[in-house]
Amino acid sequence: MRYDVEYGKGTLSLDVPEERVIGTMGPRRVRAVPDVLAATRRALEEPLGTRPLGELLAGKRSALIVTVDHTRPSPQALVQPVLDACARLGVKPTIIIATGRHRPMTERELRRHLGPRILRACPVLQHDPFDERGMVDCGVTSRGTPIRVNGELFRHEVVIGCGIVEPSYLAGWSGGRKLLMPGLAHHESIDNNHFYITHLDTRMGRLTGNPVSEDAAEFAAKLPFHLIVYSVSGPNDEVTEVVAGHPVKAHVHACLRSERIYRVRPRLADIVISSAGGHPYDCDLVQGKKAIIPAAECVKRNGVIILCSACPDGLGAEKTFIDWLRTKTPTDVVRDAQDRKLFSLGAHGANILARPIVDKNANVIMVTRPEVAQLLQGSYVTPLTRLTDAWRLANLITGKDSSVLFIRKARRLIVN
Repeated sequence: MRYDVEYGKGTLSLDVPEERVIGTMGPRRVRAVPDVLAATRRALEEPLGTRPLGELLAGKRSALIVTVDHTRPSPQALVQPVLDACARLGVKPTIIIATGRHRPMTERELRRHLGPRILRACPVLQHDPFDERGMVDCGVTSRGTPIRVNGELFRHEVVIGCGIVEPSYLAGWSGGRKLLMPGLAHHESIDNNHFYITHLDTRMGRLTGNPVSEDAAEFAAKLPFHLIVYSVSGPNDEVTEVVAGHPVKAHVHACLRSERIYRVRPRLADIVISSAGGHPYDCDLVQGKKAIIPAAECVKRNGVIILCSACPDGLGAEKTFIDWLRTKTPTDVVRDAQDRKLFSLGAHGANILARPIVDKNANVIMVTRPEVAQLLQGSYVTPLTRLTDAWRLANLITGKDSSVLFIRKARRLIVN
């Protein structure tokens, strides 16, 4: 039987005996909101736990709209009603892209992401986590994270967040406080927060008790943040609901809605073939590697994980990432990533790929473009450029009667 795996802007196909496939795991099907603009306006008129947008903007001179970059679905339908309200009330808006430590977007990406109408309406800034002069210090969280953040937050009377809610392997769920941490934070603050990825309580779909989430929430609570308007994103980036309101109360509500779509029960297989969901979710290895999170929960001991990630933008990560992949054993990586002095986002990426090797003695194969495969040569990840070659290697390791599980849209799945 032929199975298609999302890869870049297309698919990879693989013929697998039907009797060996225990299933295809993925998010539930959903209904899309028919008119997102109308749904956004309604949500802003009747927000959860705070005053309507019009009341928040009344009498104000300026507003900052914080939104997501191109690694997330376009926020145009969420941003436009906010801009319309600003125009009606004489409020001057500014948009800032909360990049965290992602690279800045190109002009072409900005045009595609926000659209010409929004780009003409107001200034659009992009956060730079390494801009020392642009940062403001606001104390330290109880976990020791410096609350150092983009000073643009303090130049406006109202701060509004626009983005999506989806499961996050770091903070449990995206959205809410995550727009400020890591979205607008200094790079050292981000590293300090993300260090808690090594904690056992840091899991997909967990807010309470998740140290990354709780530290980010404490970080955001010290900063101006007045209202959010968020879409609950479906498996194909369709908007399933629009939620607006208090940055904490509305966010929790949106997370509960998202959980219905993405929480699935684990199924164990010898070979797990996992894809983040194609472009843009496998634009680079930083994004594409997220497909290993549910795969690691589902692979049997001594099994094989095949990650399919096109990575047209390359690694998308700092030098430490590839250095650790090439020079350390998986055991060394897992150990060293728990040393705060050694931890960085690059170390964190290497740690994610090393965990199933250490925890389950699994083999990790990456199907990717030739340029990325070349960069991964000599690492503890086996790089190949064809899914058929990865399939043959997996069968040599596990045997020709081994079980197979396909995972689609893996970057968002909560497996527990």
